[in-house]
Amino acid sequence: MKPTLLLLLLTSIICLGQNKKGALSDISNKYQLIRELLDTNALRQHHTDYSCDETSEKGSLTFYYNGNELKHIVHSYEKGHVKFRDEFYIWDDELFFQYAIHNIWFKDYERNTYGKRKMINVTLTLEERFYFKNKSVIKCQFKDFENRSNRPRRVKTNNVRNKNVGCDQATKALEKFSILLKYQEIKIEDACNLPRSINTMDFRGIIPETSG
Repeated sequence: MKPTLLLLLLTSIICLGQNKKGALSDISNKYQLIRELLDTNALRQHHTDYSCDETSEKGSLTFYYNGNELKHIVHSYEKGHVKFRDEFYIWDDELFFQYAIHNIWFKDYERNTYGKRKMINVTLTLEERFYFKNKSVIKCQFKDFENRSNRPRRVKTNNVRNKNVGCDQATKALEKFSILLKYQEIKIEDACNLPRSINTMDFRGIIPETSG
């Protein structure tokens, strides 16, 4: 490769890295500002509870406004032993950050120091983070961790590092955001069709099978 072409390539790579770093810094600043408004109850809320008879699922959808400007959406729902929470952060009517967390409860067996099997409760936590600029994804992260009832020290999300992952699910995050926007103006009549987040079926390998 000629020196001139190599220099141009390196310059382009450096510029892209700087632009991404600047975009992520801007996302962080906007996120912190919205969190401060939420933590001080400075935003107007529009809240709706719902249920889905087909799946015995219950949930809620809350929109947060600064004046008339939408800043935040929280979609929480429960189904059986799974609890979901999707959060959307908005600036100038565009999604710039989406966070999803799923807690899954199940039972497992472990052997104690005497070799006897004991049933324990396990909570598996899955988290996703998507970062957007101008409706294009620029970074995607995932983490998973578990807490077991026989372990006294509780694992917290701040103690687990995010893993940079592929962004195949980012388009779905944008689609969910677009669908939920419609529910600002209309009543939730068919809650069973509201968009969901992390598909736990994709993580079957993470959840250990229990035996009787």
